[in-house]
Formats: sequence, structure tokens, C-alpha cells
Amino acid sequence: MKHIVTAGLMTASLALGLGVFDTAQADEAMDNETVQTRQMLMDGIGGAMGTLGCYMKGQCELPDGVIRNLANGIAFSATAAPAAFEPNTADASVKTTAKPDVWTNWDDFSGRFPEMKTAAMNLAAAAGDKGAMGAALGELGKSCKGCHDEYRSK
Repeated sequence: MKHIVTAGLMTASLALGLGVFDTAQADEAMDNETVQTRQMLMDGIGGAMGTLGCYMKGQCELPDGVIRNLANGIAFSATAAPAAFEPNTADASVKTTAKPDVWTNWDDFSGRFPEMKTAAMNLAAAAGDKGAMGAALGELGKSCKGCHDEYRSK
């Protein structure tokens, strides 16, 4: 009887330990997915900025509607970004450039996105006027750079 109780306790302990391991793996998988979602969101902004830069340098042509769509896409991403960054993913195994300051200085970090959205909307409104677009793209670039300098590791 003593062996049965001991075996039962060992089995229960092992099952509990595996359950914790599975939970930890599930948390890491969710964190990894969250990080990858954020990376796609930021990559989309970067791609749009690169395309707009190409246009402004005269290296490619874009119709005004495409310029507006790119700028509006950045504005949409600025709206979505705080929710995408809100989960602290310290347990993720996916490599990320987000500094821990994102979460320790959350109010400052998340408060930067409305400025980005406004700058992107100003750029969308300027489509068709390269002079106005240059100033608006400059403001948008400053918004991106300010956040990257503070909250993104190199």
C-alpha cells in the first residue's frame, strides 16, 4: 500500500510539473506570437516610409492615391500599436529590438503614437504637393526616430 501511495504522489507531482511546463511553453508561444505581430506592424510602417522616401527622392513614381493609402496605413498602424505593445513579452524567445523601457515608461511610450498618427494624416492630406509632403514626411520621420532612439535597441 505504501508503494501505491508513493507511486501515486510521484505521478501526481510529475503531472503537475509537466502541466507547469506546458503552461510555460504556451505563455512563451503566445509571447512569441505577440512579438511577431508587433514586428509585422512596425515592418509595415517601415516599408511604407521607405516607399514614400523613394517617391520624395524622385527614385520612383506613385499616384497620389497610393501616397494617401501609405500614409493612412501608417496612421492606422499608429492607432493599433499601443494595443500591440501593451503585453509585456519578457518571456518571448523571439529576438526583439523593443527595450524594457517600453513597459517601464508605458505612458510616455504609448503617448507618442497620437503624434505619429497626426503626422501621417498630415502627410496623407498633402499628397500631390511635394513641398508640403516633404515637411509632413519630415515630421513623421522625427516621430519615428524619437521613439526608436528611446525605445528600440540597435
